[in-house]
Amino acid sequence: MWRYLASALAMLVWASAAASAQLVVFCPGAVRGVVTELAREYERDSGNTVKFEFGTAGGLQKRAAAGDAADVVIVTAGGLDELAKQGKAVASSKRNVGKVGVGVAVRAGAPKPDISTPEAFRETMLHARSVMYADPALGGQSGIHVARVFERLGIAADMKSKTNLRPGAPQGLAEVAKGDIEIGLGQVSEIVAAKGVTLVGPLPPALQNTLTFAAGRMTNARDREAADRFIAFLVSPQARGRFAGAGFDRAE
Repeated sequence: MWRYLASALAMLVWASAAASAQLVVFCPGAVRGVVTELAREYERDSGNTVKFEFGTAGGLQKRAAAGDAADVVIVTAGGLDELAKQGKAVASSKRNVGKVGVGVAVRAGAPKPDISTPEAFRETMLHARSVMYADPALGGQSGIHVARVFERLGIAADMKSKTNLRPGAPQGLAEVAKGDIEIGLGQVSEIVAAKGVTLVGPLPPALQNTLTFAAGRMTNARDREAADRFIAFLVSPQARGRFAGAGFDRAE
């Protein structure tokens, strides 16, 4: 009898495992804070689990283009369009989750520098002891833009000796929180999610670059239905409120 009970129990465990799915999601730093929170709710409601692989938007796009296995990829909207053209992502599955710009951070409690105009931002950068942003060579979208802004303002050469490049802004913001680096530059959402730092504000409108991030299903997704449900959850009314609270504007 015990043998039959054990067999029945094993069948129940197997059926439960078969009914659930583990999603692999490529997730950039700009949306990491809000998406990981939402994933916990998705897991609770669906019974599925989510395994994240983090990186820069550009780096994750390259991995997806190279055929690395994932169910859902979150990158810039333009990057997802490119993946769809390459046959790596399903175009019809694309959903814009939000748009966000680049901001400036300092250690919590530190005086906020003036960044209200391009001229004020330029002077603040020139007088800063040290600054940090994501390494453009690794595909960090905010870092790519900051490097272009420094070139545009004619201060790229002046900033080299005081610039600290990091794989992603979140890593560098931890150093800003400790006071090891004076000023951090990254997506507003990354700054809002970071502990121990204060958002000074977004870059002046004339220097700003707002990016739209989107989620899509990979063509090599193992569980298409579960992937589509996760993407739908990321654009639900509940999720929209979370993205807004994390510094994102709504993107249609």
